[in-house]
Amino acid sequence: MDDFIGDILIVDDNTANLQTLSAILKEHKHKVRAVTTGQMALIVAHTATPELILLDVNMPEMNGYEVCQRLKADPALHHIPVVFISALDETLDKIKAFRVGGVDYITKPFQIEEVLVRVENHLKLYRLYQQSQEMAALEERQRIARDLHDAVNQTLFSASMMAETLLLTADSDPAKIKPGLERIHQLTQGALAEMRTLLFELRPDALMNADLATLLPYLVDSAIARTKAHVEFSLDGDVELTSEAKVVFYRIAQEALNNIVKHAHATEIAIGIYQTATEVVMRIADDGVGFDAGQLPPGHFGLGIMQERAHMIGAELEVDTAPEQGTTIVLHWKRWH
Repeated sequence: MDDFIGDILIVDDNTANLQTLSAILKEHKHKVRAVTTGQMALIVAHTATPELILLDVNMPEMNGYEVCQRLKADPALHHIPVVFISALDETLDKIKAFRVGGVDYITKPFQIEEVLVRVENHLKLYRLYQQSQEMAALEERQRIARDLHDAVNQTLFSASMMAETLLLTADSDPAKIKPGLERIHQLTQGALAEMRTLLFELRPDALMNADLATLLPYLVDSAIARTKAHVEFSLDGDVELTSEAKVVFYRIAQEALNNIVKHAHATEIAIGIYQTATEVVMRIADDGVGFDAGQLPPGHFGLGIMQERAHMIGAELEVDTAPEQGTTIVLHWKRWH
C-alpha cells in the first residue's frame, strides 16, 4: 500500500464514522483530513486539493449529492474522484450518485479490506489521469513551441529578404525605403513577440504568473507580423479570471489567431475581452474565407482543442462561420465566485 499513500478528505456528520474511517486509512499511512459538513468540505478542498473524497450521503443542510454536484461544477475541483458512503439501512440512490459525478460507493459498517482496495484503486486511477493530463499538456507545449520556432524563422527570413531588397534598390528607388523600413520594423517586432511567447511555452510557470494584459499583446504583435490584415485588440482592464481560466483564454486566443493567419486570408481581425456582471467574454472575429463547420473532420482547425480547453473551466465556446463569410469565435466563462 505504501506506493498508494494518498491525500484523502472524509466528509461525514457522524464523528464515530469519521474516527473509524480515519483510523483505517491513517494506519496505512494515508494523509487524512476529516470534516463534518458539506460546506466545510468545499472550503477544505479549495484550500488544499485532495486526491480522493469519501463523502457521506445523508448530512444535514447540504447532503452528499449536493456537495458532489458543487464539486463537479467547480473547474478547480471537478477532477477529484468522489466515493459515496452510506449505511446498509440507508437508501443509496446509486443512479443519482453516479449521475452527479460519484465514481464508487462504500457501505457502513466499514469492511477494512474493501475500504483499502477501493481507495487504492481510485488513487491509481486518479494518478494515471493526472499523468495523462500532464503528458498531454507537455505534448501541446512542444507542438506550440515547434510552431513558434517555425514562425520566428519565417518572420526573420522575410525581414532579411526585405532588407536585402532595400539595399539593392536604395539608390534607384529611394521612395521605397521608408515603407520598407516600416515593414522590417513590424516584422522584427513580431519576431520579438514570438520569441517572448516561445519563452512562455518553455517556462509554464511564467505563463501562469503573467496577466492577460501582458500575454495577449504578444499574440497580437506576432499575428501582425505574419499577416497583412489589420488587427484590433481591446481588453477590459477590470477583467477578473482565475489562473486556470486565464491560461485557457490565452490558449484559445493563440489557437484562433494562428488558424486565422494560416488559413483565413483575412483583411480584418478583431480580438476583444470584456466582463459583464455574470461572465467574462472573449470574442475573436475575422473577415476571411470562413468554412463549413459541418463538413470538417472533428478537431479540424483546432476547434476540438479549443472546445476541450473551454470545457476544462466550464466555459462555452461558440463558433459562427460560413464559406466566404468570415469566422467569429466567442468564449463565455461564468464567474464562479
